[in-house]
Order: sequence, then structure tokens, then C-alpha cells
Amino acid sequence: MTLKQRLGTWLIPRLPVNPWVFRIFRVELNAMMVRSLSCIHPGWIAKRRALARRHGLLVNVACGPSGHEGWVNLDLFDAPHLTMRTDCRARLPLADGSARGIHVEHYLEHLEPTTERQRFLSECRRCLEMGGVLRIVVPDMVKYIEAYVAPGWETLNKVGCGGDVPEQSFATKIEALNHVFVQGGEHYGGFDEEYLRHTLVQAGFTDIDRVDWRQGRFPGGAIDRDQHRPYSLYMEAVR
Repeated sequence: MTLKQRLGTWLIPRLPVNPWVFRIFRVELNAMMVRSLSCIHPGWIAKRRALARRHGLLVNVACGPSGHEGWVNLDLFDAPHLTMRTDCRARLPLADGSARGIHVEHYLEHLEPTTERQRFLSECRRCLEMGGVLRIVVPDMVKYIEAYVAPGWETLNKVGCGGDVPEQSFATKIEALNHVFVQGGEHYGGFDEEYLRHTLVQAGFTDIDRVDWRQGRFPGGAIDRDQHRPYSLYMEAVR
């Protein structure tokens, strides 16, 4: 855990507001600032226009600390190798048909399902070139349900909970599952293959495959993060 995360863990419970409200306010305040700067700041405008002229891109959405050199790395918050701070829930700063591949890892579950999620996936489809690949990685609810109904903690400990050893971090198994699928109010539930496929179909995708870790049709090879491998569901949709 970073110093910033430790500080947040100590500070947030001591604030005179609901912790969920604080987290939402933090995200929305940053999003408002980023959207405003992209419209009024000359440097941000120039960067956005230059990015919109590029084609043949590999895009890492909500990259966090896992930005890759040579890629377009987008995130609301500052991060290593970041190309541009962007509120990806609103509009991607890319031209129509400009991306060969878009990688989205552990971000879709953070999007509100009735508005943000479909808007975001429609943006991904707009930005992909014909034959371009959207790769979606989310927590796999089925793995957690199977681990929950299995006796003891062994199966759930193997699946893990985002860096935590469940048996050491939670009093009960259902508490561990709530941590994964609610994430302190940051997640909007979980996915299985059927639900993720249905969500992609609703956004206009038809060529959809379930794939394995770092397998599939992603151009140049997938960049799936190793730490997410035990508990993730991987799917690709081709434009």
C-alpha cells in the first residue's frame, strides 16, 4: 500500500461525512477539473487536438500505474507514462476509427450501468477501426461464488481479493465478496460471461469471444496485469 493509500485509510473514516460520499466527491471534483481544463487550457487543448489527429493507436483506458510506452495511456488521475488526463466516462479524446486496440482492465465495474457503462462502450466502438479489438477485463463473479460455496477458505485464498489474502483480511467469506463487488461504493456489482457479453451486445458489438489471460486477438499481444490474473474474466469484442 502506498503512502497516499495509507493516509486515505487513516483519514477517510475520521471525516465528518459518509466515506462513500467523500470518494464520489473526490472523483467528481477531479473529473470536473479535467473536463474544464481540456476545454479552456491552451496546453490541454493542443494536446487533445494532436491526439485526435493520430491513427493506428493502442489505447490503455484507466491505465493507473500500468501505463505502457508507445501506447495512448488515459486516466482521470496522474500516473506514470500517462498520455493525457481524461474523464473516460464522458468522451475519449480520439478520432473515429483511430484505434487498433483498446485495453480496459478493471474499469468497467466502476461505471454506473444505466448511463456511464453504455456511453463508454459506445465511445470505444466509435474509436476502434474496422477489425479493431476491444479487450475487457473485469472481476469474475463466478470464481468468487464457487470459492464462497467451497468448504473453508482454501479456494477463496487462491482466488484472492486484489492483493489481500481473504482469510487474513476478512472475518467471513461473504465480507470478502462484498469487498470485491462493492469496493467501498466504487464498484457497481460484478460480471459473469453472460452478463458481460450481453453488455457488449447492447453497445453494438457482435464478434465477441471469451479468452484467457494474455491470449486472444489483441494487436501486438495483450497487456493483462499479472496481479489480476487469478480472479479475472477476459473478453474481446471486434469492431
